[in-house]
Amino acid sequence: MKKSNIFKTLLITTLLTGFTGCSDLLTEKVDTFYSGEQVFSTKEGIETALNGMYFNLSGVNYYGGAWHSLVNPHSGRFFSLETASADATSLNCTPENITLPNFWAQMYVTINIANNVIYNVENNGVVLDNENFALAQAHFVRGVVYFDLVRLFGSVPLRTNPTSLENVHLAKSPKSEIYKQIIADFEFAKEKLPISGQYLVDRPLKWAAYGYLAKVYMNMAGEDGGDPSYWQLAYNEAIQVYGKYSLLPNYGSLFTPGIENTSESILELQYGANGSARTSDMVRLYTPAGSTLAPPTSPTFGRIRPNKEIFDGHRTQYPGDPRIGFTYIFDSYAKFTPAGTFANVYPKTLTGIQSFPLIKKWLDPTYNGAVTTRNFILFRYADVLLMLAEIENELNGPANAYQYVNPVLTRARISSIPVSAEPANWAGMDKVQFRARIMKERQYELLSEGQDWFDTRRRGYEYFKNEIVNTHNNYAPNKASKIDFVYPISEKNMLLPIPTTELSGNLKLTPADQNPGY
Repeated sequence: MKKSNIFKTLLITTLLTGFTGCSDLLTEKVDTFYSGEQVFSTKEGIETALNGMYFNLSGVNYYGGAWHSLVNPHSGRFFSLETASADATSLNCTPENITLPNFWAQMYVTINIANNVIYNVENNGVVLDNENFALAQAHFVRGVVYFDLVRLFGSVPLRTNPTSLENVHLAKSPKSEIYKQIIADFEFAKEKLPISGQYLVDRPLKWAAYGYLAKVYMNMAGEDGGDPSYWQLAYNEAIQVYGKYSLLPNYGSLFTPGIENTSESILELQYGANGSARTSDMVRLYTPAGSTLAPPTSPTFGRIRPNKEIFDGHRTQYPGDPRIGFTYIFDSYAKFTPAGTFANVYPKTLTGIQSFPLIKKWLDPTYNGAVTTRNFILFRYADVLLMLAEIENELNGPANAYQYVNPVLTRARISSIPVSAEPANWAGMDKVQFRARIMKERQYELLSEGQDWFDTRRRGYEYFKNEIVNTHNNYAPNKASKIDFVYPISEKNMLLPIPTTELSGNLKLTPADQNPGY
């Protein structure tokens, strides 16, 4: 994607997007040089269409921005300084949230491009040697987006054909049907996606589909009350990924600008300094304004920050863990003007907007306010190892689960010089202890990497209430900050609300289709 023709990608993306809502019916369709037949009659055209699909997956209204400004604060692990996001940050998200409509629409735009790729490649009337890989990429991305949708919103409209005037309005499908489609997409993808060396280095391999299928079954196990058959299905998929990737020797290398698409990366969203079109807000949202961590002319905000109990919990569990220094900016950071001035943040500052640390993982010294060269790692091998540890513990207890988690802990220890004593390898736990620790370990290892909202909810409402709501509300530094929110005790927060724009614009939906509690 980074080296592709961005203009052509945007042009074909516009063609393939189709109708995303009722309002699109009022917009005159603009003819372009590219017709569906022309786009999909050549290998180059197919690859450009795929670039458009990934462009939308990683765009500012999805993983390039909305994920960080809406989903992360609503996870309960982050605070947003943005007033417009206060409803999501306080776990009182409304259907009129400013980010929600574009987020929802962008997810369906991405799905529609995938649907167009699948339909046109299957019906292009020519035989091209990249067709199987193209179909697999489209099924994979469609599975990823629907997996996001069903976890975030529950029952949603299920669209598997290109959008047209005839099918633009669509009713919700049961969650069981959504999951059935997700599994089918990943099953197709795992058979047709390439192995290493067969395709582009920045596109996912077949093992990514195995890994996502394991995530699907783990989520279903939690939703269905811990049915052991789902844990076994999760293991069957996750074990196929074991050994296909490798941990980087140093944890900090994962978040060093210029180190991309490594041996640990399973799904990495690609960004590059292509033109001036705004492609990502990730760097803007996390980097503190006016700091030496960003270019002097770059507009950065540092609006999205981890909650105090999240930071303190990591330091309490693992004093001296090298991952803390790679994950957080805390105590203070240098500012550009006046020279040598430092801005204090949590825990040095305990009140006001600076009573939160910052996330350090997504810095980019080349960021210009619109485009970034920093990729976003959405799925990596350490995640798979932690998944295997969790799955094995659920199936058989911890005895054979340590072999999966301890390499992650070892890599963390050796990521500093001298080697740290923490986090020490695990041993001597029972099944319940291991279950609690592995969920925390996912937080310490993967914070801000797209897993937080799901990990706080896939163990059920009682887990979410105890681990997120009660912990946050009872944590003394939160009360002292004079800016933080008291989280409501409400089961509605297990889902996001369906945006009002969708309920009003989709003639097959009514207000009764809104998620419970909204």
